Amino acid sequence: MTGGHTEPGGFTLVELVVAIAVVVILVSLAVPTYQGYLLRVHRTEAIAVLLAIGSCQERVFATTGRFDTRSCLPPAPEHYEIRMDPPDATDALSFTAWADPIGAQEGDSCGSLGLDQTGLRQVTGDSAEVGSCWAARF
Repeated sequence: MTGGHTEPGGFTLVELVVAIAVVVILVSLAVPTYQGYLLRVHRTEAIAVLLAIGSCQERVFATTGRFDTRSCLPPAPEHYEIRMDPPDATDALSFTAWADPIGAQEGDSCGSLGLDQTGLRQVTGDSAEVGSCWAARF
C-alpha cells in the first residue's frame, strides 16, 4: 500500500453556494412565469362566464325583445366579480357584462373585462390590448 491520502466525501462550501445560487436563479425565473400563467387561466374563466352571459341574454332578447340584466348570472369565477350595466333592468335595450378582478387578479394588466350586446369586447387596463386580453376570442 502506498502512503497517499484520501479525500473525504461530500460537498465543499463553494460547491454548496454555487448549487444554491443556481436554484435561486431558476426559481426567480420560474415564479413570474407561473404567476403570469395563473393570471391568464383566471382571465379565461372570467371570459367563459361573460360569453355564457352574452349567449343567455341573446336568448332572452329573442324571446322578449328586451334584455333582462337580472337574469343569466352564473356563479362568478373565484378571482372576479361579475356585474351588469344597467343593473337590475328587466326591459333594457342594451347591456354590458363586466368581470372585475379581485384579490391577486388585480395585478393583471388587462383590468376589467367587458362584453356588450353587440359582442364588443372591452378591457380597462391602461396598457391592455383587447386581442391579447381576450386571447383572440372573437
